[in-house]
Amino acid sequence: MKHLNWLLLLLCAPLLAAPDGKALYEDNCSVCHHSRGEGGIGLPLTDEILSQVSDDYIAKTIRHGRPGRIMPSFEVLSPAQVKAIVRYVRSWSGKPGPVFKTAKLKGDAKLGKPLYEKNCVRCHGKDGSGEGPGTGVTMSRERTFMVMPAALNNRGFQQSASDAMIHDIVLSGRKVGGMPSFKSKLSDQEISHVVAYLRTLKPPVIRQGMEEWRGKPAYIMESPYDFDTTVENVKQALTGANFRIFPQRYLEQGLADEFSVNTRQVSIRFCNFKELYHLLNIDPRLGTVLPCRINVIERNGKVLVISANVAQLATLFNNQELSEVGVLMEEVILAVMEEATL
Repeated sequence: MKHLNWLLLLLCAPLLAAPDGKALYEDNCSVCHHSRGEGGIGLPLTDEILSQVSDDYIAKTIRHGRPGRIMPSFEVLSPAQVKAIVRYVRSWSGKPGPVFKTAKLKGDAKLGKPLYEKNCVRCHGKDGSGEGPGTGVTMSRERTFMVMPAALNNRGFQQSASDAMIHDIVLSGRKVGGMPSFKSKLSDQEISHVVAYLRTLKPPVIRQGMEEWRGKPAYIMESPYDFDTTVENVKQALTGANFRIFPQRYLEQGLADEFSVNTRQVSIRFCNFKELYHLLNIDPRLGTVLPCRINVIERNGKVLVISANVAQLATLFNNQELSEVGVLMEEVILAVMEEATL
């Protein structure tokens, strides 16, 4: 019996092993935050930032994400897996994270509103979206910030950040984001008023695309024509819609050797430079996911025309103006696809 217990313990040991935080981070986080938190699409996880945020904040941020922005919520991760990621990220600095009180600060939102408008609007925007006139969100604005200011009106931020943590960041500032310290400008009580006002901010109502395609990652239409005719139809429709067409590429080009590439899967790349410049002025981050291509694929006797759902992509940036343009772009791309498959 004693030997049986030892055998069971050895068999179950792998199941009881702690999750690998490094592997979990690499699988779920590195694509945006880079391999060691250098940042990219995601916020750089520098020593400065790690010294300002609690483990609880990081864990809740992983859990809740940032609805309407690029960072998703990782609800599929277990509590143990989230803790493992937090431990791994925290290990970079070699220091324990700060611990903040969870109690709400005693502030007055009415008194905080004018203080916010005087000190915070320029960077965080009137609505708290992080799209203030000095943030470098557009090419026509100052571009001195390494990262976009936090969207204070985002539900994920509101759920993750404690009053005390926000108070501490306002007091200390944040060099990596270009945020100054307000230690000599605002008293502790005034900062508490600002925090109380921040709690009243709500996320914008984002305009959605066509209901038929809402929530779907791509537009997919079946063509009644053969593969080559469909490709030509797409090109003609794009030309008629004022797009410049670039040399088409096979979808697998560069991913497989030239003899294995499926020649019945092509990507038709296109652009309207005037519209592109307009889009990048609204939000230069769009360049990381800009679709500008329609794919034609022959599969199982069917010819499919496929393009990324631009209206859905636009909602990831928490930028109301960009969402409006995304809906307009959806109409154009669907019109091109429909013309090519009529």
